[in-house]
Amino acid sequence: MESLESALPYVLIGCIFYAFGLKWCCEYAKFWITPKRNEENDPSKSRRVARYCEKLFSVHPIEGSLKLIATALGLVGTMIGGLPDNETVSPKVVHATIYLFFAFSGLVDVLTFYFPRNVTNSLAHLALAQSFFVEGFLFVWASGATNTPNKILAGVVWMTSFTVLLEIIWPDMKILRGFTTILHGGWIAHMVRTYPLEILSPERVALAFSWHIATAFAVTLCIVCVTRGCMPKLPEEPPEIPIYDYCHEPHHDI
Repeated sequence: MESLESALPYVLIGCIFYAFGLKWCCEYAKFWITPKRNEENDPSKSRRVARYCEKLFSVHPIEGSLKLIATALGLVGTMIGGLPDNETVSPKVVHATIYLFFAFSGLVDVLTFYFPRNVTNSLAHLALAQSFFVEGFLFVWASGATNTPNKILAGVVWMTSFTVLLEIIWPDMKILRGFTTILHGGWIAHMVRTYPLEILSPERVALAFSWHIATAFAVTLCIVCVTRGCMPKLPEEPPEIPIYDYCHEPHHDI
């Protein structure tokens, strides 16, 4: 039976990625919907609270701040967790390195928010893609034993990294980033955590990964549908009134 201390780092990092995946799915769902609200016709308290939250999110670097807070919590969990420290490269060092790369990505997000002229949004995407790439690299080549769940995790993480880069020219790819990050969080909290304690056959690992894909897709579908359903409807455009062109009216000779 695994102890709480040894499970904490994996569960914590999995929950962090899961939460960011949910956040990015919500952002994708709201990406193409920018309704214009009328202040006089929308005086309800819930709408005022929603407007206040949107204003708060637009004037503060929420994305970067959340990354910095999450990495700080992850580092604390890694340090106090019961990861083994008797290998050539300690798992604590591997986890800490991953968190530091994501902290750097959060710092770039903050700089992009306050200095968009100097630190462009493309640099923020590049920093995030770099963080995901390094995570997959370390889980494969810096782990004590390169097992099947770690290889699958690296594939998912590298796919997320490639997706983040594609967003620079194709913003609609954010839905794929959210989906793969949810899959990433669930897989690392479940299979990467339990595999060293219970060696599973490749067939069982493949079956588990299939169910993780189905679960991640179901969660992504629900989040996008619920978010779009909660968004206010766009006002319908008035019908176009044809304008008679008197300049081109045919003249009749009398």
